[in-house]
Amino acid sequence: MKNFQWKSLLPHVIAVAVFVIVAVIYCKPALEGKVLAQTDVIHWKGMAQDMVNYQQTHDNKWPLWNNNLFSGMPGYQVAIGSDNALSPALFHQLFMLYLPKPIGYFFLLCIGFYFLSQVVRVNPWLGILGGLAYAYATYSPIIISVGHDTKMQAMGYLPALLGALWLIYQRKYWWGGALTALFTAMMIAMNHPQVAYYFVLMAVVMSVAFAIHWIRQKEYKHMLLAFAIAAVAAATGATTGLVNIATSADYAKATMRGGTANLDTTAANGAAVKKSDGLPIDYAFHYGSVGVAETYTFLVPGIYGGSSSNELTGSSHIAKAIMAKGAPEEQAAQIAASMPTYWGSQPGNAGPVYFGAVICFLFLLGMVYLKTWHRWWILATCIIAILMSWGSNFMSLNSFLFNHLPLYNKFRAPSIILVLPQLLFPLLGVMALQKFLFEETDKAAALAKLKKTVYVTAGFIIVAVLLYLSFDYTGKMDEQIKASFTQMLGGNQQEGNSLYSALREDRKSLFGADLVRSILLIAASVALLWLALKQKLKAIYVAIALLALSSFDLLAVGRRYLNDNNYQEAEAMNDNYFKATPIDAEINKDTTHARVFNLASQEGPFNDAITSYHHRSIGGYHPAKLSIYNDLIEYQLSRQPMNMQVLNMLNTRYFIFPNNQNGQPMLQINPDALGPVWFVKQVHFVNGPANAMKALNHFNAKDTAIVEEKYRKDISALPVADSTARIRLVKNDNDYIQYHYKAATNQFAVFSEVFYDRGWKATIDGKELPIVATNYVLRGLALPAGEHDIIFEFRPSSYYTSMKAAIGASVIVWLGLIGAVIASFAGKRKEQNA
Repeated sequence: MKNFQWKSLLPHVIAVAVFVIVAVIYCKPALEGKVLAQTDVIHWKGMAQDMVNYQQTHDNKWPLWNNNLFSGMPGYQVAIGSDNALSPALFHQLFMLYLPKPIGYFFLLCIGFYFLSQVVRVNPWLGILGGLAYAYATYSPIIISVGHDTKMQAMGYLPALLGALWLIYQRKYWWGGALTALFTAMMIAMNHPQVAYYFVLMAVVMSVAFAIHWIRQKEYKHMLLAFAIAAVAAATGATTGLVNIATSADYAKATMRGGTANLDTTAANGAAVKKSDGLPIDYAFHYGSVGVAETYTFLVPGIYGGSSSNELTGSSHIAKAIMAKGAPEEQAAQIAASMPTYWGSQPGNAGPVYFGAVICFLFLLGMVYLKTWHRWWILATCIIAILMSWGSNFMSLNSFLFNHLPLYNKFRAPSIILVLPQLLFPLLGVMALQKFLFEETDKAAALAKLKKTVYVTAGFIIVAVLLYLSFDYTGKMDEQIKASFTQMLGGNQQEGNSLYSALREDRKSLFGADLVRSILLIAASVALLWLALKQKLKAIYVAIALLALSSFDLLAVGRRYLNDNNYQEAEAMNDNYFKATPIDAEINKDTTHARVFNLASQEGPFNDAITSYHHRSIGGYHPAKLSIYNDLIEYQLSRQPMNMQVLNMLNTRYFIFPNNQNGQPMLQINPDALGPVWFVKQVHFVNGPANAMKALNHFNAKDTAIVEEKYRKDISALPVADSTARIRLVKNDNDYIQYHYKAATNQFAVFSEVFYDRGWKATIDGKELPIVATNYVLRGLALPAGEHDIIFEFRPSSYYTSMKAAIGASVIVWLGLIGAVIASFAGKRKEQNA
């Protein structure tokens, strides 16, 4: 340590300080006690509250079963606890400097990229430039605004993991291996499989490029060793998060994402037809299929109008047109702000994927100017990502990938893959600047390359200008917009069309203004690089100036989608969404575990998580419902008139309806709800799941249980009438449910709990009994005569077995980090003694 130069840390300290300062200024309300009003996070709070309540009363332990969503479902994808005290995920808050959300998120992306930039050996100021460009490209503030927190955090580890892998390939085996394991663990811990999947895709392309390079250099030993270390390190890191992986994979098998057979009630013999081993392609590509020309948003954010709302102000064409018809200025501004300026091919859009005009220019400079072979794998990855992001707009390729690329059909929203070029554009850009500003000796050659880059960039701008002149600025939903304008104006179609024309003019203006803006930013970038070549400005000053220019560019556009208006006082937001209403208070007086069907929800009962915050809802919100419950929603719960027998078996005692007179919610009590458990008089056997579903159309849930023939073997004896038989719920503690019954004869009990055969076990006096799928979605047990306690316990092996492996892998990660530190000190001591 004697020869350690503390001054060498100064640039990195400056980088950390810049990242913190920018994030704090950008997210200032977060330090004032305010919180983001994020739609997805609000939904998550509703989904998770039942589990939070359990965690708060059970020594901080999270349950594995959620009682309040869709009559009960595994909670793996909502919240999951861990008994792994050695988990590397403990580093996560440190990597965010313990900063509050979303400040810490932006810092994480910045510092992750900065680490990568130092691995590829660029000037720290350029690392800061790239870090800010990666973190504040518009996709980041957009996903923060809507609440995609896990995606944002996973993106923070994309560059860090890429840098760790690159260290291995640079022969820094100890640190590369240790950090690859650590950052893989962090990536998995963030629990966003789609981002992790896209990282693997990028890593494969990069590794192939490295392999080609090594083969050409005849470095076979290093290639084999590097790949072996990378594979072991990545596998070890992934194993630390095996609980997330294993539970998600196990749960997926029972959902529409996992290959569960889709019900077809028209099939012969009542059989279910397996249509896909993943999501239907139409569903997967419905949202997030970027239009081909829409890719130009990388360079010009407003090319397709920006977002679906909040782009226009009181000075817009449509606001002026509304005021001209007599509306007050404030009202006109409100109407203008609500207008859907986005007119691209997607059904909706929260904002464009904008990398920055400066960054796009620097990326092109890297492709034209640099001679490194790295540019080709970077370009290949970007092209692959762009083509895949087109989704349904390029089906000839994407349908093939969807059907053949392993696991790809588990995901939706193809546009998410654009996180890869969001990372690689600034990476190649700062690599180009490093050589151009700090290493280039042939100024004439550099000037020639700069000119060529300007010509290439001009070509892209000319195409953008042609698009500006040729677009008609009409979208798929415009007929509805014109109709609403006409209705607003008392049926005057001509006046409605005039407002619509003003909206189209605004869309054109948004494109035009951003196009001019991008041209000016690129011109300023070219001027700075020219001044550097002519030695009229020092290279370091040019680097700092480009940093400021690029940051101004991205921060300004990002503020369109994440600004002070996105924040609310924490107490006010809680009151707005979660404060108990008088109806909630009335229902909560009931302690019998009854369920609620909320038909007054604006989102609809099956896209509503707020009800689940307070009650055991038969509805809810979750992107991966159990297939059997999704079938029940489709074939029974969405029917009109309602099938009360199905609602009774779900113990639906409370209905919330909108009052026809004032639209306010009103409560109605269902006295026929069957409670948490009951004995039936008979078991009716049917052939196949489709016939089981059909049987629910006409049956008496109180007296009859519907069971498929395949479960007949699990029913030891059919029920025998006994008017004195009684069964009751003693305790429901999420993962542990206790019942007590007394009967003089054999009985068959139906439990108003969702059937899930991947972890629930039922025992009587310690003896396990087979759980029978009953009434398509519920549990049933054949019970012997006598007086007994029944215990249901949820102990999925996917959780408990994977936890042991995760703890072991965590120990290895810690040992690897310690080994890397020891190896570093040993290497420095060896150098000093040499």
